[in-house]
Amino acid sequence: MRQRLRAQLVVLSSLLLTGACSYKESAPATASDDPPMASNDTLAFAQAACGGCHAVEPGHLSPSPGAPRWEDIVNREGLSEATLASWLYDAHNYPEMMDFDLERARAEEITAYMLAMRSDDYKPLPE
Repeated sequence: MRQRLRAQLVVLSSLLLTGACSYKESAPATASDDPPMASNDTLAFAQAACGGCHAVEPGHLSPSPGAPRWEDIVNREGLSEATLASWLYDAHNYPEMMDFDLERARAEEITAYMLAMRSDDYKPLPE
């Protein structure tokens, strides 16, 4: 019960922070700048549960400087669908501030959405 309440508080806090901290880089929009396709439910969940710290859409900066952007994560060499899905589903390996559980189906949705951000011409943002 306590863990569920904590997870709900994390989601609620993320919702509040997402609106205040989201930032879109100013770059001219092109057809390739379109965000990956995700259901409204998947994107809303990602923004609520993860967007308080991570940039969950391409071209955005993470609200928390220590949290990598999702497009940085999925463009790491060696990352596979299996390793990402497994990491998302296994909450035991999350940092303490990410203490919540994902249902397997939700982890698979988030994995598919994140992997759609892969790009052959990906370049990390300058530090």
